[in-house]
Amino acid sequence: MSTDLTCAPPVLLTGPILGGVVFALLSVTTTLYLTHDRDEAGGWGAMKSNEGYWPAPTADFDWCELNYVYTPYVAELWNSVTSLLFCVGPILLWSRTRDLQVRLNLALVVAIGLGSFAFHATLQYRDQLLDELPMITYIAHTVAMLSRKDVSCPPALWCGFVALWVLLFATAREDAAHRAGRVVMVLSFSGCFVWLASSLATVTATLDKGDPGGGYVHTRRYQSGSLTVLISIVFWVTDNMGCAALHSLPFGLPYPQLHATVWHTGMSYVCFTLCEAVVGRHRQHAREVASAQSE
Repeated sequence: MSTDLTCAPPVLLTGPILGGVVFALLSVTTTLYLTHDRDEAGGWGAMKSNEGYWPAPTADFDWCELNYVYTPYVAELWNSVTSLLFCVGPILLWSRTRDLQVRLNLALVVAIGLGSFAFHATLQYRDQLLDELPMITYIAHTVAMLSRKDVSCPPALWCGFVALWVLLFATAREDAAHRAGRVVMVLSFSGCFVWLASSLATVTATLDKGDPGGGYVHTRRYQSGSLTVLISIVFWVTDNMGCAALHSLPFGLPYPQLHATVWHTGMSYVCFTLCEAVVGRHRQHAREVASAQSE
């Protein structure tokens, strides 16, 4: 008996379902981001006492990993090293496109990895911005690329990116304009993320429809990516809200490094999935243009 390997895989998490679940989870993470008090005693970072090469943390978040355990030059070694996983996907996909917009999309993921490395290594606020700003730039750029027929990012959006970067680096964090920029950044990130969660199933199905011999690779990637993003967000929340408990596990079990092992690993794979969709969408558009010109 033969098996039809081209049969479309069942979609366990449809766009509306995934979008709804992601919206609920991001409501929690957004609230944590916007209401967290970095100076509050007993909160995140209350267990941090080690000192190292860098000044005392000035970032909004001092994550659950203990500081300067392995070296005085890197505050959070596990979180820093796993941040570099974000660079792997773009490197693998770089040779599959020569389009400037698509390569910029890949480069933004590399910027996320490098910015995250700097943030976790130093825990300084300027490096926190180097982590956060590439994320909002990448996620909004990806939404533009996947939602527009010409698979491009409009100049107006690039102007918005530049304005946000300039605003946050040129103003003090206590300034009203700076705080307003942070709110816009966080809410925009959440909105873009929900759009991707709601729309990516349709995008990948369209890509596979245009490549009938491709074995539904984009839909399969969506399936694994959708589960990965949910697991990653849940463990991000668990790591932040249950930090003290995770450092006091029974039977002497060590802290499981959830931010590094699950959040960074999982989201680097999710970014790879999104980048692959952008590359595929651009290739599809190029074929459509070539077909129209030959008629």
